Amino acid sequence: MHFRIFSAFSLIAITCAPLNIPLEAQTSSYAYEERRIAKIDIIVENLASRSSFNPQVVLNRLKTKVGARFSQFTFDSDLKMLSEQYDRVEPDIEIQGNELVITLRLWERPVIHQIIWQGNAQIKAKTLQDELGIKAHSIFYRKDFNKAFNKVKEYYIKKGYFESQLSYSIQPIPHTNQIDIVIDVVEGRSGKVGRLTLTGFSKEEKRVILEMIYTKKYNFFTSWLTGTGKVNEDAVEQDRLIILDYLQNHGYPDAKVSIEVREMPESLGKVEVEIAAERGELYHFGKIRFTGNKILSDEEIDKAFIARPGQIYSLEKLRKTVENIKELYGRKGYIDTTIQFETTPEPSKLEYSVLFRIEESQQYKIGIIRIFGNVLTNDNVILRESLLVPGETFDLAKLKATQKRLEAVGYFTNVNVYAVKTSDDERLGENYRDVYIEVEETKTGHASLFLAVSSADQLYGGIDYSESNFNIKGLPAIFKEGYSSVRGAGEYASAKASLGKRISNFTISWVDPYFRDTPWRFGVDLSFTRNNLPTESYTIDTYGLTLAASYPLTSYWTFGMKYRFHDDQAHVRKHVEEALNNKRTPEERAAHKRGVVSSFGPSITFDSTDSALRPHNGLRSILEADFAGLGGPFTFVRFAFLNTYYSQLWSMGLTKHSL
Repeated sequence: MHFRIFSAFSLIAITCAPLNIPLEAQTSSYAYEERRIAKIDIIVENLASRSSFNPQVVLNRLKTKVGARFSQFTFDSDLKMLSEQYDRVEPDIEIQGNELVITLRLWERPVIHQIIWQGNAQIKAKTLQDELGIKAHSIFYRKDFNKAFNKVKEYYIKKGYFESQLSYSIQPIPHTNQIDIVIDVVEGRSGKVGRLTLTGFSKEEKRVILEMIYTKKYNFFTSWLTGTGKVNEDAVEQDRLIILDYLQNHGYPDAKVSIEVREMPESLGKVEVEIAAERGELYHFGKIRFTGNKILSDEEIDKAFIARPGQIYSLEKLRKTVENIKELYGRKGYIDTTIQFETTPEPSKLEYSVLFRIEESQQYKIGIIRIFGNVLTNDNVILRESLLVPGETFDLAKLKATQKRLEAVGYFTNVNVYAVKTSDDERLGENYRDVYIEVEETKTGHASLFLAVSSADQLYGGIDYSESNFNIKGLPAIFKEGYSSVRGAGEYASAKASLGKRISNFTISWVDPYFRDTPWRFGVDLSFTRNNLPTESYTIDTYGLTLAASYPLTSYWTFGMKYRFHDDQAHVRKHVEEALNNKRTPEERAAHKRGVVSSFGPSITFDSTDSALRPHNGLRSILEADFAGLGGPFTFVRFAFLNTYYSQLWSMGLTKHSL
């Protein structure tokens, strides 16, 4: 009895794909189980001339042994092991008498003799070879090579050759275990955008669309930095959909958009991209109705509508109306309410009638709040940003606000806050929903070195370090547990040292924005400055201490208190000191060396910025007063009104239409 299954086993070993064996083959393979293995032959098919091969090395690695009982599971494991070492494995099994004879044909992984590039005229072979990253005389791993080859394809696209086609072939060298790899390149047209034209749009529409789309005109000075100005087929299609969506949201549901790329004869190596629109008829909203609401009145739901009869038809307005109605229900705990709309065209009137169907849910309360993904950040740091309280009626607006607050603290690259069916239905009941807070932590420590030259102090430099998720209680364990011990409590700490020939400064700051898990914010600043800038005849040492506390009155207004202590000590050169003392009274001699200022004062702050530590947008206004004289010889009153406006000049991330 003889049966070959090398194709099937090879498929398992090399690709690990699902195996579909005919019924008769499966029946035969079952017949091998528990049969005694009489012999195992190992044959290398592509052994290079003058090369030797010891089959015993392979036999020793196999779990399938001569004299043992055959196991299909063990044999499959052996084939998988061999496929990791050899380029190809083909097993052959024969039944002789009542025993099995197994033959394993192996093909060693070839060695790359050389990589030949053909057809590349615009990009040098050396550049492409560096991008490939696989060199001659290395072992050929097909999976790794395909991955590297795809990088070269992407490189051509990035360089603007949107029509480029790359393929490779393997050419074995006879009587050796070496191969030549020939890579054929068809570069096609260069995709640098020399001209970008929009047809069928108004002047204002052109301005808006040019800001929305990814495809831009090539600029010699900026395109190398921004990566724009080159044709990318995926980006072109995305741009087409963006423009189509824009037209449909402005009353043209039948609009069509085409984008054509053609060469510019007058400009070698550049193309013209023409975006043309066929608008079709302008549609408006006709009748707008809604049904299914019992919990909320018609008047409440009507206020949530963005789409109104007579307005220009817009899918975006319909989607926004659905969101508003859903949020209206969500604020009152009906978070599973669903809203669907049906549009009916009336071509004779150039209108779309819309029917909103509301399916109300039961009212839910907040169950357990669970946190996932925080490795270093303490749970209480996350929970204190939450506006959701277990047992209260669910509020979707507070859920969204909680997510925004957590995103703004700067501890996480990703935050997701959502409601799930409670895992404790029996105790809480079916009208509860748990809240899951998923976070992905990011680096919160920042360090920088600086070196500068000034006319006052010549050369000076220093170091600046800050940690926005600090844990002061972990300081005693830092040498035992490492840096992670001082992270996770949501505090802010910074240390800065600046060293110069004439001026040196050292500052340490610490702030707890929720002191002892209360709304109180408490901070401490310690500083030391050594200054002999005015003259080398004396040096002034200044010691500073600031204690600050504040309490939020509303979301924008905060009341604060601050205590400041400054001690200035003058160290005069000996010969200068002697000359001055001859002109001073004993009281003046004691007083001139030291000046202490101790002050206390309240403040009121208006802050609409998006982040307390690293604001990007918003206004911060501070009105404060200082009353000096709490110890020390100086008495005075100081008032200050400070205003800072933050505006982000450019986006720090990808926009919704970026690729």
